[in-house]
Amino acid sequence: MKKTVIALFIIVFVVGCAGTWMTRPIESFKPAEAVPPASVCKPCHEAQFDSWKKTRHSDGQRMAKIPVAELHECGACHANLAAHAADPGSKPSGIAAMTKTEKNTLCGKCHYSQALFGGKAINPHGRHSLFANVALEGQPKQIACLDCRSGHKGGSDMLVRIKAHICYECHTSAMITMGILFQVPNWISNGYMCQACHTVHGGSASERWGRMGVGFCVICHFVGVALVG
Repeated sequence: MKKTVIALFIIVFVVGCAGTWMTRPIESFKPAEAVPPASVCKPCHEAQFDSWKKTRHSDGQRMAKIPVAELHECGACHANLAAHAADPGSKPSGIAAMTKTEKNTLCGKCHYSQALFGGKAINPHGRHSLFANVALEGQPKQIACLDCRSGHKGGSDMLVRIKAHICYECHTSAMITMGILFQVPNWISNGYMCQACHTVHGGSASERWGRMGVGFCVICHFVGVALVG
């Protein structure tokens, strides 16, 4: 029994990784001007620099897969840095003023690329990348990467709040089904309950149904299955 459940679990997730989409080559995002290194920004923006250093974006080994050197540091997300470094009064482009589509493109120039990230690439056509009718509310709403994540910090600290509470901002009906009915295990799991069964970045249809069909049971009850087997 245990082996059958595990095998089915693996098959569903492998099949769920299928699917391709077209994206712009990352080389097309190379800045037209020279980009100063992050060390130039540190004296004035020390807190932001220290926060960025906690992320994978500052890890030279991880960033080696990105073929455009200008996208390895602050210039990956912040424009007009050369002018700002020469004259601090010249402000770089403000990310907060960007549209949600522009914010998603900011992250997506790397993270949409299957050539770079393979099965971990984010589908730009996924539900959370476009306008979608969410949950039972049925109200069109567009999600931006930076609605859920900050551009700095590292790991789970990159999230603007615990996972389930991020979801509740759009999926208000889930506050009843998950937030109240399952509040205790939800709190104990630090807000992981939604992501245990739902794919955050969309994924293929088979992956989504796989999580709902198999993951719903196995992720929470795997220990029980193993003991019974």
